[in-house]
Amino acid sequence: MAEPASDNTDPAAELVLEEGGADGEGQASSAAPEGVAADPAALRAEEEATGSVGETERGAELGAATESETDSTADRDPVPSPADRPSGAYASVHADTNHGTQIGQWFEAVQRYSGAPLPRESVERDLADYVSVENEVELFQLLEDNRTLVLFADHPGSGRWTAALHLLATRPGEALTLRRIRREPGDSFSTEGLKGHKRTGWILDLRAREESIPASCDFGLELMQADDLRDDDSYLVVVLRTDLWNRIGHGAGKLARKPHPPTPASLMLKYLGSGGISDPKQWADDHRIKEKLAGLRPGQVRELAQNLVRAESDYRTTTGRSTEARSAGFNEAIEAASKAVSGWTDVLTNWHSKDGRTSYDRNYLLLAAVYDGEPIDNVQDKILSLARGLGEKNDASTRLTGQQGPGLIQLARQIDAELRPDGTLRFPGPGFAEAIVRYFLLDRPELIDKFITWTAQLCVDLAASKAEKLAERLAPWILHHAQAARSTRTLLGVASNWSTDDTLDRQAHALLVTAALDPEIGQLTRNATSNWIEKNHAPLLKTLAHVFQSVTPAHPEQMLRRLGYLAGSLDKRVQFDAGQKAEVAEAVGAAVDALWADDSLRPLLRRTLNTWFASDQKGQQEAAASAFMHLALQQGDTGSPILLSGSEDTIPEWVICGWRTALESEEPTSLTRRAGAAWLDAAVAQPETADLISSTMVRAVHETPSDHQRGLRFLNLVRIAEHWVSDEKTPDEEDRHRFHATLMRSVSDADPHRGRSQSEGEPAGE
Repeated sequence: MAEPASDNTDPAAELVLEEGGADGEGQASSAAPEGVAADPAALRAEEEATGSVGETERGAELGAATESETDSTADRDPVPSPADRPSGAYASVHADTNHGTQIGQWFEAVQRYSGAPLPRESVERDLADYVSVENEVELFQLLEDNRTLVLFADHPGSGRWTAALHLLATRPGEALTLRRIRREPGDSFSTEGLKGHKRTGWILDLRAREESIPASCDFGLELMQADDLRDDDSYLVVVLRTDLWNRIGHGAGKLARKPHPPTPASLMLKYLGSGGISDPKQWADDHRIKEKLAGLRPGQVRELAQNLVRAESDYRTTTGRSTEARSAGFNEAIEAASKAVSGWTDVLTNWHSKDGRTSYDRNYLLLAAVYDGEPIDNVQDKILSLARGLGEKNDASTRLTGQQGPGLIQLARQIDAELRPDGTLRFPGPGFAEAIVRYFLLDRPELIDKFITWTAQLCVDLAASKAEKLAERLAPWILHHAQAARSTRTLLGVASNWSTDDTLDRQAHALLVTAALDPEIGQLTRNATSNWIEKNHAPLLKTLAHVFQSVTPAHPEQMLRRLGYLAGSLDKRVQFDAGQKAEVAEAVGAAVDALWADDSLRPLLRRTLNTWFASDQKGQQEAAASAFMHLALQQGDTGSPILLSGSEDTIPEWVICGWRTALESEEPTSLTRRAGAAWLDAAVAQPETADLISSTMVRAVHETPSDHQRGLRFLNLVRIAEHWVSDEKTPDEEDRHRFHATLMRSVSDADPHRGRSQSEGEPAGE
């Protein structure tokens, strides 16, 4: 996943990121069930069968290659067992300090999981600070000779993912199209599924702890079958754990190697140089840095370098002084960076344990960290609000007046910060604000829910620019808590709150998509959404429709089932008025419309819509009609509806079903009127399509086994056509009236009861 990595010594405070994901997705060679179930019982059976997500491999895989701060390629350390975990909040979420760029990059994970080509920008970012593994020459030759290479390791920092990425990205000749094979953990694998993709570099990621490929599947022998790869001029690199390879790799030992990571010193020089440090060697050669490097893993080397870069820049910016070797600035930057690597634990512990320290002081420290040093409006009120949010009911929860409380300068000094003239705070060093929050989450686990709830509401109360910034910082804390508690309750509460806010609904969507793709709680979150759908909260349901759309490329069957269940559940929403139901149905329809652009999903989407068209659930039919109307509005290069593309004399049956379902609404929706107008416009503008469009409308009204709604369909078509032909703003008025008359005559003539009705003296079409 696209996030920064932090490889802390303390696992309880560890904040690490996953690149393409230890949660291996892939082109599953096992057959996937067809159709879309909308039955809650079926969904729950699915959840029981899948269970909660297993533990994943964590830890920064940065030894082989350095990744950018916002897109780490990270392996994961073994997750501690429950007995090994600290009593406080345990977290290994995929974000450390959020600098406002991560949420957008998190969505790259969907593309990676889906098996789509990896974006060039993403690959370049992953490899921006690449340092070769020491045995790269040997790996390069093995891959060239065999077309398949296996990279295994049993500890973080091995460089499996980035070594694989670099080997494939630097093959001689025309650049390869790089793809991560999409698969669910435990799926079988066959190289047959890769056939036909020319000049492709495949990565099969089996690092997830829940991977359970059986030893009997002949995985090693499967990897030896490289003829199809040679024919396509393609390559395959498998990355996995040592224990899994020992179990399933029989017969393919010659294809496998363990990457030998580069030295910490070489990594440090690379990181400092790319961070803009002039003469990085003088910093890397300092005895204090050398002492620290000896015991650091690659991810920690990277963190030390990043903190050193920030500390050096901050010192020069705020003091205007030099950071030349052995100067005061040089020494201060090294000291600040060293404390940041340890998470400022000693500094914060000493601060909290100081005699006379009050809850008021601690709440201001936490509040300053939440605002990340930015000015705090009505700071005294905010401190008291936080105290009440955390459940404090003593005298300090009463607003102090006059000069009874400490002033801003005193408050800043009390938290070892400096108050700048613009109202911002200068903390002692890089990562200090984030370390304060980490310290609180570990030190006061019983207050985490209250803290997250209070901060989420603060986002709602702030101005839009500040609200979005704080929401992005809050997202990793929420995910930390969900991972530690193995619960999505707080996640749901925040998403429900934010989804009602026009500014934060995008953040709610981003938060839930991130959780649904998280290697540790992704399955747990996706399972929980079946219960969330039952919440009578229209804004949340609209957000969920968007979430299901975003995650569908990675988990198509499961997410389309969720969309179907969401649509079908509208029948039971007695608390919703017609407008709310229509909004949710529209959100489901818009989700299908957006997914239509993915050619690989279209067959499944057509099957899904046909299932919804035939459903006896009105809500599902309305969502299907909304989705179909969105598709009906799409136009090709010639201006004709794309649903007519490839149709010469006939129209596909599912298109007829779509129009029929839309015409069976009590009255045409505004979306249906727009789509109908677009098709009638096309019939006038491109006469060669007129007969096909007219035939489509006639069949939608009349061609059905049951005719009890024929009159309603006819009436709605009349309404659409009358609304269209009455538009006085168009220059083709005569052509419109001519086609309108032809269409109405065709619909009437096709009525199977027309002859009988006229003979009985009844008007045709009734």
